[in-house]
Amino acid sequence: MSMEKAARAGFWSALDLLLRQGVQFVVSVVLARLLSPADFGLIALLTFFTSLSITFVQGGLSLALVQKQDTTREEESAVFWCNLAASCLFGLGLLLIAPAAARLYGQPLLRPLMAVAAAQVVVSALGAVHVELLTRQLRFDRIIRTGVASSVISAAVGVGAALAGWGVWALAWQMLSAATVGTVALWLVSPWRPQLRFRPSAIRELWGFGAFISLSSVLETLYTNGSSLVLGKLYGLADVGLFNRAASIQALPTNIISQVIARTALPLFASRADDKPALVRGFRLATALAMVATTPMLVGLALLSDLVILTLFGPRWATSAPLLSIIALGGIVFPLHVFNLQLLLAIGESRRFFALEVQKKIAGLALIGGGCWFGISGVAYASCLLNAVSLFINTRPTRQLLGLGMLRQLADLRGVFAATLLMAAAVLGLRHLIHARPILELAMLSAAGAAVYLGSGFALRLRGFAEALAAATSVLDRRSPRAAEAG
Repeated sequence: MSMEKAARAGFWSALDLLLRQGVQFVVSVVLARLLSPADFGLIALLTFFTSLSITFVQGGLSLALVQKQDTTREEESAVFWCNLAASCLFGLGLLLIAPAAARLYGQPLLRPLMAVAAAQVVVSALGAVHVELLTRQLRFDRIIRTGVASSVISAAVGVGAALAGWGVWALAWQMLSAATVGTVALWLVSPWRPQLRFRPSAIRELWGFGAFISLSSVLETLYTNGSSLVLGKLYGLADVGLFNRAASIQALPTNIISQVIARTALPLFASRADDKPALVRGFRLATALAMVATTPMLVGLALLSDLVILTLFGPRWATSAPLLSIIALGGIVFPLHVFNLQLLLAIGESRRFFALEVQKKIAGLALIGGGCWFGISGVAYASCLLNAVSLFINTRPTRQLLGLGMLRQLADLRGVFAATLLMAAAVLGLRHLIHARPILELAMLSAAGAAVYLGSGFALRLRGFAEALAAATSVLDRRSPRAAEAG
């Protein structure tokens, strides 16, 4: 797989994620002004159950279709039917535990909401194989159609329901409509159809890789979303909503940029798994591109969190600003986590991947458990510390495989960190001089920070800036008329 093809795929992947998550973010801003933090806290509990079920059903076998480059239609069909059967079982399980969950949290609405969650799990399973096959082929131009359709239609459903006074049901129907429209669209844009015949032995080889990925994904979901269960019981749904609001803002830039590169990284790494020098070059390029974009954004969020919250969500959400500052700083190294783990998946090391997840979750339980004693801010600080611990754990296999340990990876990014520090100093200095309405102050400080960061990066010819420009130029060249004729 050529770098030019990867760059083109990255362009479509970026466009898909920007449009889809951009629409979702705008809708979340609108809904946050129409609904209460407690409504978002309740939907966070529901999201835990749906995420856990979807992850368990789809996390391993579906991803194995990307890792293995030459699957047969029989294997792909076997994965489809396994996903569907498992999703039905998990959906039934959600219906059975709904009364107990509603009693535990004293939220009668949680019982009927679980029926919506069960439907979402089943509907999502119907399109899982289509997504992974299109991802393996780097056909993000087709995936983007499904993403835009599901985002726009579900946005209309959610906002319309909120304006009609449906409260938390607006969020629930938005989630279900997004899954439904997305799945229908996938069947329309993808020519793949499952065979009606199912042979269990067809998934034997895929299961060897997928089983550990499923377990790893379940552990990640239990830890990431399970905190909502604990926080909801200890501090109430309003605090869960505030914490999740801060976490979702922090995750927006890191998820978009990291997923854009990770979507192309796994197929690209997998196709070059036997070429160590190519893996090293690809890994360093991927991390540099991601960190160049995400590091200044997260530092900016940490410095300007109060202005971001007031501008987007209003005074009702102001108490989530300190949480955003803490979580944003902890998320700076998130792209490094993504690509170190993607490397393991690409070379088929699912067993080692699972071992890393177990180690991180043990550390996470200890840190978050201790943080709970200090309130919601303690949980945020514990999450930040866990990111540092997890980086050490995730980079050990990369050091053994490629000679790229944690210190060397961080040293590769010293230019990015230097430019970010210059930006932070400029923003802090200007903040004492600029006093305006939150939206104007945020716009001026953001523009000034971006100018300092980009100016210093290109002036000093820092690693990553030139590579980002080269990748963008490659995409534009390939999309120009002359390039098209030449191709």
